[in-house]
Amino acid sequence: ALPLFHAGVKILGTDASTIDQVEDRHKFSACLDRLGIDQPAWKELSDFDSLKIFCGQVGYPVLIRPSYVLSGSLMKVVYDEAGLESLWKNGRGNPKSWGANYSFVATKFITDAKEIDMDIVAQNGEIKLSAICEHVENAGVHSGDATLVTPPQKLYLETMNRIRKISQKIVAHLKCSGPVNFQFIA
Repeated sequence: ALPLFHAGVKILGTDASTIDQVEDRHKFSACLDRLGIDQPAWKELSDFDSLKIFCGQVGYPVLIRPSYVLSGSLMKVVYDEAGLESLWKNGRGNPKSWGANYSFVATKFITDAKEIDMDIVAQNGEIKLSAICEHVENAGVHSGDATLVTPPQKLYLETMNRIRKISQKIVAHLKCSGPVNFQFIA
């Protein structure tokens, strides 16, 4: 969106700088921190030694993925140091095998968690329409084949209210207009 905006193309909906803010992991993480919204510990890395240190700091399991990934491709959960070393050695977890820009993200993996989607249509930072979708399976690494159900069947009312509050806080702060999707873990 930013190159189009800088080329003079009119961007409909959320402005280009806001889209950049949510697509850039560092900027969005900082935004969540400013808003007081919890997120799992994560770090962008490019070498095995840094990865090993991070895993030691946050504890296993840890989710490893390329910095930019769609639909779970190349994502892997490692449960211990032996698994981390194996992943790295076989090439799948070694970001150098992913191409020239080989940074990757390591995130503390939350076990036995429920994944929840919040789909929104917003206008000028106000939610106009929303739906909470509950994943049938526990949170994990999905390849675009997750099963979701709405309305949620096994979520506490308090959890759904918290999701709505957090979503409204982010949407208002970013002044979103158009479709928005968040994934939560509970």
